Amino acid sequence: MNSELKSKIYYLIDSIKDENILQMLMEDVVYYTNKKDIIDELNNDQLKELDEAISEADNNETIDWNDFKKEMNEWKKR
Repeated sequence: MNSELKSKIYYLIDSIKDENILQMLMEDVVYYTNKKDIIDELNNDQLKELDEAISEADNNETIDWNDFKKEMNEWKKR
């Protein structure tokens, strides 16, 4: 990362005197540094299934929204 940018961020943080604002900033920074990509959590079978679904969608191999809702309602009844 650009060291000049980091220096500017450090300077801005250092200039904040309000502890509540620092706490809010800390929570935001922690959120963004710990944010994971859901793809990283999938196993090989799930990744393969996702790739297939994306290919089907790219090829317009999808079903109508109303048909999907109908199928879901039938599935819920089981």
